[in-house]
Amino acid sequence: MIRVTCAIIRNEENEVLVVQRGEKTDHPLKWEFPGGKLRNSESEEECIVREIMEELSMEIIICSRMPEVGYDYGIKQIELIPFICDTLDDLPVLTEHLAFKWLPPEILMSVDFSEADIMVAGNYLNSVSGKSAEKKAVQGVEETVTDETALKEMVNRLIGMKEAEWVALSAVENPAIFRKLRRSSRSSRELNSGFILPPG
Repeated sequence: MIRVTCAIIRNEENEVLVVQRGEKTDHPLKWEFPGGKLRNSESEEECIVREIMEELSMEIIICSRMPEVGYDYGIKQIELIPFICDTLDDLPVLTEHLAFKWLPPEILMSVDFSEADIMVAGNYLNSVSGKSAEKKAVQGVEETVTDETALKEMVNRLIGMKEAEWVALSAVENPAIFRKLRRSSRSSRELNSGFILPPG
């Protein structure tokens, strides 16, 4: 099993970098996420940073590691270890590849990737859509809790940590919600303790 790292490199527009393999490679003219083989005594993180610098002359920041993907090509078996990375470099210097493209994530599955890279692209899209769904949920909570009465009702009926987390995230994002939560909390304490707190 050959262990190979690859990078899903995002630019400031959140586009993803893909590169095209040469004609005389194992997968001629296929597109891939850039990367390369892990050396002995080298960490996965060191490998991807080195490979991207050698292949593309780009500086990257590793944001997270995705689950590895195994694939048997018949002539070789690989374990592809993907990292999500950010960069401020827009123009890679190609030393091993024929071409590059910056693509919006939603069209990644239409790219003529080699098989292991198809699996990585699918996993990346699932991770992005999951974060997008969570963000929409937080925005939905923000819209719901702009009314103070609705906010009190929501806090009173919180039944799980996920809902509490959404309200907390909303409060961080929106100072008006934070102030309403604080007022609501103060009102509850005043009722329970029998005295009025000074304004804070």
